[in-house]
Amino acid sequence: MPLPPLYKYLDVDGAKKTLGGQCFKHAKPSTFNDKEDLTVAGVFPGNLADALKSIQANLGEMILTNIDRPVACSSPSMRQTVTKLQDIFRANPKAAPIFVQELKKTPELLKLDVSNVEQLAQSTIDGINEMMQRHRVFCVTTEKDAEKMWSGYAQDHMGIALRVLAGPGRDSKFELFRPVSYQEKRPTIYRDGGHFMSWTLFEDQEASARAAMHDIIYTKTLDWQHEKEYRLVIPLDKNEEDWSLLKFHPEEITELYLGLAIDETDRAEIVEKAVAINPAIATFQMNRDAEGRLVPEVVT
Repeated sequence: MPLPPLYKYLDVDGAKKTLGGQCFKHAKPSTFNDKEDLTVAGVFPGNLADALKSIQANLGEMILTNIDRPVACSSPSMRQTVTKLQDIFRANPKAAPIFVQELKKTPELLKLDVSNVEQLAQSTIDGINEMMQRHRVFCVTTEKDAEKMWSGYAQDHMGIALRVLAGPGRDSKFELFRPVSYQEKRPTIYRDGGHFMSWTLFEDQEASARAAMHDIIYTKTLDWQHEKEYRLVIPLDKNEEDWSLLKFHPEEITELYLGLAIDETDRAEIVEKAVAINPAIATFQMNRDAEGRLVPEVVT
């Protein structure tokens, strides 16, 4: 599906630096206005006590299902417990299903160390949040006439907006923009305690963390839904040096929108820089119509 028109709002300083250097800033998540954005606060919904009951009730069945798989858990004591149960189940194949059913009825038969589960949960959160900081994010919007965006991101209408377009005929990074979805709460990594333990015990931890990150990267709370955001997210390679600026091709900025309160000197400088990059860029001046709505007018 083709991308909709996408726009980047900039304040005056950002506009001059972006156009002067022909680079867009790709932000580190820790610099975001919304400090919860691109972070994960919870491994699973609900509280640990409820999750622990679910884990205790279903752990036997989980181990029986994965009886011959190596245990990938980072906790030595948890790994030892699960490995011992695997050995017992293999040695007593007829008794194993009976034990699993008893465990479902009486979860407390399996005395899990709560602190181990807490440590596993926290290390999972810390690991994914740390991994997230190795990504660089470029945020745009589908709206060129959004009052809140002009006020908040374009210096109270003194800045600009640029239309960003994947360069025709190029393998453009701007083809990788994906929409943000908005929901009441930030997503958790796993559906529930059982899902968490299954992945923690038997899956490759880095692979499972990367699989969980998609929802975290492309989800924000309802407070931000007015932004109608798209994101381009670029992971840094393992040994790649840190960076925050990335060049764009001249034809990848196709339209320039000037804020209705832009200073005339800034206006002239910004237009000059934009035309120097892309002589074919279309320029618009934002104004208000009779109802007070923001509308772009072509600058000839």
